[in-house]
Amino acid sequence: MPRVNIVVPAYNAEAFIADTVCSALNQTAGDLQVTVIDDGSRDATAANAALDDPRVRVISQENRGMSRSRNRGMTEVDSEFVALLDADDLWHPEKLRLQLEALQARPDHDFCYTAFQVWHGEPRPDFFSSTRSGRIDEALSGWIYPRLILDNHALPSSVVWRRSAWDRMGGFLTNDQQTDDWEYLVRASTQHRFVRLAEPFVLYRQHAVSLSRRIPRVNSTELMRAELIRRFGMSAPPGHDIDREALQNFQHRGWCNFADAHCARGDLGLGLKTFAQLLIRGPYRTRTLNKFGKSLFRRLVPNH
Repeated sequence: MPRVNIVVPAYNAEAFIADTVCSALNQTAGDLQVTVIDDGSRDATAANAALDDPRVRVISQENRGMSRSRNRGMTEVDSEFVALLDADDLWHPEKLRLQLEALQARPDHDFCYTAFQVWHGEPRPDFFSSTRSGRIDEALSGWIYPRLILDNHALPSSVVWRRSAWDRMGGFLTNDQQTDDWEYLVRASTQHRFVRLAEPFVLYRQHAVSLSRRIPRVNSTELMRAELIRRFGMSAPPGHDIDREALQNFQHRGWCNFADAHCARGDLGLGLKTFAQLLIRGPYRTRTLNKFGKSLFRRLVPNH
């Protein structure tokens, strides 16, 4: 039985999957297996992922989405620890070893995550060649629910956790791929301690997207934040309290950005309605009015 099984959900990722799997196989923690869930790809993802390496297993299925693919991968593995790796992200070679050492040193912590760097696909030899110390970020370790409900510091590709925790918690929700992983990690943070490595161990790939892409009509992040607070409250576990002022700031910013996107280049009616609701209920009305004015200017003068 491998000590760590790395689940890689992949859909039409032929251009990236081989490099991603290699970054997992090149870990200095050698007792591992990579399980790629090919989620109905219409390209060469499955063939490119295998790499003719016995440590790689490729499972193909009909297209079911990211969250269902992650859940499928977890049902297919049996290991002491599990990890996620998105099909276009890359790992530093010392990532797993230092995470396992951190979890060994803290047996009462079940999840370990790391800092990461946003990446646009450019060559980064310095990232892979530089050594890491495994330094722990104490401010974002322990019972992190009050911090995680504000901002999702835990990128899925950075997380390693004990299989026993997965068995107790169950899988990812499959309602909304924008929030399913955040919901899982917030849920986990109400039951388990996390430890965070302060140095970046993941290159988080960002793809170029068109500025004219369709803006979602539903603010999934803020609706999920409200639902999580309804479920778990302002203190989870008891004694670990959310900063109410910080929460109010994050909620306002999330709704203000949603309104701004629609007023500037989306559904103007929805944007105006959202801004009106923010102004009616407050707080931060001056900030809201400033954002509203800038949004309308960008709509009227789009190339300014």
